[in-house]
Amino acid sequence: MFTMKNNKLNWLIGIIIGIVFLILWLRIVDWSEFFDYLRNFELKKVLIFSIFYLLAYFLRSLRWKIILNPIKSINLWQIYLIFMQGVLINFLIPIRAGELTKSFILKVKYKIRVSDSLPTIFIDKLMDMFPIVLILVSIPLFSLRLNNMIFFIIVLLFLIFIILLVFLYFAVNHRVKAHNLITKLLSIFPSRYRSKIEGSFQNFIVGMSIMQKRTRDSMIVFFLTFLALISEALYIYIVFLSFGASASYQIILFGYTLMNLTYILPTPPGQIGSNQFMWVLIFSFALGINENLTSAAVTFSHLLTTILIMLIGIISFLALKINFRELVINNK
Repeated sequence: MFTMKNNKLNWLIGIIIGIVFLILWLRIVDWSEFFDYLRNFELKKVLIFSIFYLLAYFLRSLRWKIILNPIKSINLWQIYLIFMQGVLINFLIPIRAGELTKSFILKVKYKIRVSDSLPTIFIDKLMDMFPIVLILVSIPLFSLRLNNMIFFIIVLLFLIFIILLVFLYFAVNHRVKAHNLITKLLSIFPSRYRSKIEGSFQNFIVGMSIMQKRTRDSMIVFFLTFLALISEALYIYIVFLSFGASASYQIILFGYTLMNLTYILPTPPGQIGSNQFMWVLIFSFALGINENLTSAAVTFSHLLTTILIMLIGIISFLALKINFRELVINNK
């Protein structure tokens, strides 16, 4: 699926990013106050409400199933297992490799071409970017004063969202021009590989129109996107309450929406370092929650969600009965 050389480079870059973020975070924390928060939070409440964290992934897998339906109607349980396998891979490998893994599993188990399934995954991920609109509306609504770093992140995420949206519109409504552009870009490749790559890209462009004339499905997809975000933010809200924070749900929803959007950017393996620093940057420096409380909250939440993702990801891998060697051989 991925060359050893690229894997090593991606891991190296991810680890360097993680170390930098971790060092920045370690310099912020007051460790005596940090451990006071960890000793006194309400564990039972967090564990109970972690069901809303898991519910968010179920809602997103349901969203992907709806997008994928015209290609093949797959049992929701199978879709959920494939989706969570992708979540696990994304968590461990800092290049969003889980998205490709989902396509490869669909090819092995259901004979769906990668070029057919990838557009559904692209559209599914684009849906996760739509809450940036919620961020932009919330800034004047809550009279938030954002520091330069937060402002830069919001602008960067908005630009990425616009670029992806324009790409989707161009691919759907100007298919011939998109194909001609890709043909020109692929001219740098050797001729023996060019036709195969060009064919895959052509199929990908055709697949981008999968949501055309599906108004009802599109509305459900948007609804599931925001419902998943609301569900996940409720879990984060309870985490902060359990550690003694007094922030409103609306503020936590704003902060977590922005935090969730940052996952589209490169992250280290296991999100170690980046999670800690970004939580403090967003929830403390931008939204005013005590940085040691935030640090304690993210440390426990990160540990809990890591256990959940690893556990469900491993169960998904076993339940899918995928031969990893077969997966690699079929997709070299």
